[in-house]
This record gives sequence, C-alpha cells and structure tokens, in this order.
Amino acid sequence: MNLTKLRYIVTVDREGSISGASKNLHITQSAVTKAVADVEAELGFALFDRRARGVAATADGREFIDRASRILSDMDQLVMDTKSGRDSRDRVLRIGIAPPSLEGLMNRAVRSLVLDHPEVRVHLRGTPFEAGLQLLRQGDLDTFVAPLNPLLSEAGFVTAPLPPLRARMFARKGHPLSGRKLKAREIAAFPMISPDITGPHVSPIIGILEHHEGDPARGLHILENFPMAAGIIERSDAVGVVVDTYVQSQTFRSRFVVLDYDMGEPLPMVMAFRAGLQPSRALGWLQAALQKYPPMASMPSGAGAPDSFTT
Repeated sequence: MNLTKLRYIVTVDREGSISGASKNLHITQSAVTKAVADVEAELGFALFDRRARGVAATADGREFIDRASRILSDMDQLVMDTKSGRDSRDRVLRIGIAPPSLEGLMNRAVRSLVLDHPEVRVHLRGTPFEAGLQLLRQGDLDTFVAPLNPLLSEAGFVTAPLPPLRARMFARKGHPLSGRKLKAREIAAFPMISPDITGPHVSPIIGILEHHEGDPARGLHILENFPMAAGIIERSDAVGVVVDTYVQSQTFRSRFVVLDYDMGEPLPMVMAFRAGLQPSRALGWLQAALQKYPPMASMPSGAGAPDSFTT
C-alpha cells in the first residue's frame, strides 16, 4: 500500500466508478482496478460494492476511504507548505558575520547580490562569534561568515573557505611611531582604538595592553564604527587596527601609515552552514558574489576605498 494507490481509491470513490477514476487520473482502467484489488487484499475486506452503473463504498470501505482522504489532504498541504518555505528561503537570506566590526567588508558582495537578484531580501547582522554560532545552529541564520579555527571543534556544520584576514596597526601620517619597527611597549604609550576585544586580532592587542602602566583597559577605546575610529586617529596620536583590505586603498594611504608591528599570522575565514540542509538558491548567489568580491581579499593599490571607509 502506498500514497499512489490511496489516491486511486479516493478518486474511484469521488467519481463513483473505475472508468471515471481512470479518466480523471489519466491512467488505464486496469491500473485502477489492480490498485483497488491490491489494497482490498492487504486490508482483508472489500472497499466497494460493484454495481451495474459503478461502485459504492462499503461500510468498512467508507471509514477507510475517509481516513485515506484526510491523509492525502495532509500530504498535499505538507508539500505546499514545504514549497512555500523553500520559496521564502530563496527570497530572504540571513547572513551573520563575526566579529561585528567586519560587517563593512561585505559591502561589495552584498551590493552585487542585491543588484543582480532584486527579488532577494538580505538580512545582514554583525554578531559575536558564540552568539552567531548559536543563531546558525537554531536556524535563525542561513550562513555565518567567521574565523575557521573556532569552528573546527564544532559538530553539525560545513564550511566554504574565504580568503584569510590580515590585521594591521595604523596611525596618522607623521605619527611618532611611523617609519620604524616597533615593540609592544612603544605602542602601549599611546591610546589604542579597536573594534572589539573578541576578534581575530585580540591576542596581539592584549600583548600590547599588558605593557600599559596601571589598568590596561584604560589604554583602549572600543569603537565598532570604523569611519568614527579613523576620524579620531587622523586627528590625534591614537593608533588603531585595520584589515588589509583598507590598507591597500589609495584613500587610506593618503591619510594614514601602517605601523611596523607584527599582528600575527593571517586568520583563515569561512562561510559556515548547517550540515544536512539543502542550500537555497539565494545562498548559492551569495557564494558567487563572495567569489567575485571576497570580503577579506586585498584591493589593488589604485582602487578606491571600500564604501565604509569614509569620515
């Protein structure tokens, strides 16, 4: 017994005859007759009384057919709901990125996605790593752009690689620290601005703050808004953290200098997805956009700055 045979039986009851069901289903009368016989043999009782001008459900058959009709209706609704959910997933794309300060690096890819596929609605949110991972795990994000290393110990996710993230220290042109190789204690003598204290560059920053006299936290401003931080750094002796994408731009080089301080190895970045789920079309379009405009890739030295690099 299967759903197809149940559908044949319900159609026979609705049409009142084998021939009527055959025409409605666009199959042969013999196929309908065999389906009815197979189910009756499995059940052990007759579903229909055969009459000169058709068939009528028996008492036992009526109860079975009515229940079969409800099952088929539920299955049809399930298929419709699933298709509706799939269509919704194709229209809305929920993207998380950690740490939140990297959100601006998605500008070019998201702009390309929205312009090429205007039917898609993008929900982009910056989030701390643990919060973003939980959102992805419970289905509130479709993908999570984040550092690879902490994801290696997490089960239930698959990842697609992105170019690595390289952090750099920077300051205004003419800053006392420019033009020479620096040690942590030299940088600690100046105010520092960081977008967060949980991002990929946290270890080098902590290493600098350990040389700060008194409370290390007193030497650090935490500003996620990069244009705000850049405006302060341009007009003061504060130093900041920037990703290599910005460093390569002509606008950046006209206003700032990169400080010669080792910020550690580049950090591998990935797009993470829940394992076992069929990716939506919108997610495929985002992957294509990120291949065209990778958020962590360096820009050509003559290119303009990313959209978020303004004051």
